[in-house]
Amino acid sequence: MAAEDRLSTHKSRHIPDIVLVLAGGLGKRLRPVVSDRPKVLAPVAGKPFLGYVLEYIADQGIHQVILCVGYLADQVKAFGRDGKDWGLEIRYSEEIVPLGTGGAVRQVSGSINGPFFVMNGDTLFLANLQALWQMHITTRALATLALLSAERGEARGCVTLAPDGKIVSFEEKPDRVGQAFVNAGIYVLEYEALEHLRPGENASLERQVFPGLAAQGRLAGNVQTAYFTDIGTPESLAVFENDVLAGKLPFFGGQLTG
Repeated sequence: MAAEDRLSTHKSRHIPDIVLVLAGGLGKRLRPVVSDRPKVLAPVAGKPFLGYVLEYIADQGIHQVILCVGYLADQVKAFGRDGKDWGLEIRYSEEIVPLGTGGAVRQVSGSINGPFFVMNGDTLFLANLQALWQMHITTRALATLALLSAERGEARGCVTLAPDGKIVSFEEKPDRVGQAFVNAGIYVLEYEALEHLRPGENASLERQVFPGLAAQGRLAGNVQTAYFTDIGTPESLAVFENDVLAGKLPFFGGQLTG
């Protein structure tokens, strides 16, 4: 089926029931506090960070998860197992050599029938996935990004957003300071967004996929105001743990309740 034909059926499709979680990062900046495990398993208030991500996915009604693993993959597999602890079905896609965010998704995307969600495993954005999906089908985009408003946009991918929800430019970690809409690390992707990447190629979604889609008018964004954290540094990891201990994220019984 041609790309245009696939897109023409968007409105007849239900929200995707599958999410790829990018969980293969080295976490070099976290080494001073987390040196014996992958970044996604950094301990937070007594459990690995990935556990919070999986609870959020289950709360959103998604059932199928593919964990894209690399560095210390066996530890991630031992934690996630088959996903039943969260009411999920977990599978794994392991990269033998580093593939980057684009390469990791490209490795498994050909086996998925239809659009799918992608999430960074080292961030947690409590976005409404139904709202993100609705923007995707409304704009007929090949990729739709969850966005948040940030005072300092240079630390993440910054976008210029049109009134109709289309992203007209995407710049990864630009040298700028000020108010911006930024990439929050959750996406809806169509296979066609990645088909120009060669299987096994080390590629970046943020540098080799999103800017080109924006230039083609095939990238969209959905701004949300939910809780967000990125555990990329010891300082941000400590802030998230304090938020959990302060009750700002009431998780219990394996389910996210707020």
